Amino acid sequence: MDTSIASLLDQIQNIQDEDELDAFVCSLRDHFETTHSAFFVMKPCGGISFFGTYPKEWSNTFFAKGYDRHDPIILACYKNFLPVDWQDLDWSGRQAQIIYQVALAHGLGPQGYTVPIRGPRGQYAAFSLCGRENGEEWRKKWKRLRVDILTVCHFLNARVLEICPKTQNDPYKVLSPREVDAMSFLARGFSRAQIAETLNISEHTLRAYIESARRKLDAANTTHAVAKAISHGFILV
Repeated sequence: MDTSIASLLDQIQNIQDEDELDAFVCSLRDHFETTHSAFFVMKPCGGISFFGTYPKEWSNTFFAKGYDRHDPIILACYKNFLPVDWQDLDWSGRQAQIIYQVALAHGLGPQGYTVPIRGPRGQYAAFSLCGRENGEEWRKKWKRLRVDILTVCHFLNARVLEICPKTQNDPYKVLSPREVDAMSFLARGFSRAQIAETLNISEHTLRAYIESARRKLDAANTTHAVAKAISHGFILV
């Protein structure tokens, strides 16, 4: 293993609290020579814990405007376990264009690379890097660094679960990744037809995921299931 990555992994194991976690995520911007680095962790009470170098004005705007419902990056991460290169996404829609332009105005991008991370008990997190290179240079860069990036972000997530036990969900109510996806989109106001299309599944299969999640959460109906999924921290809202 490259000594620089070995050093990063040692630093991860020495992280003791959220302040040190934030400082470490910020340091990854310089290590990977990018414009920004960011790590998001779903909180069990709902909402997101954010660490890294994204401007607070951007983070506040992103959630206040409800951009998470339309952001191609967020939607792609819900459908993928593998890293997402932002330039491979469809930014042609009106809402996507607005998000893209506002992000640029806050100093993000235009290039980016996001790793979705799902933990063993339904935990959800994501690690992002963004830069200003042209498309070809960016693609070469992350392909060269992707093993290092994947190694760091998964070790980082494991450490977060150790030092922040409240990010861990009830082991007796584990939702599958697809059940988490279904509940998340319902919480965001998507219709079942829209969710099925986004996840590339039939509405019949979607109903099965929703019903399975409802039973696991011991909920009276779908609305109750979504509320319990949020309160238990299974979904990102």
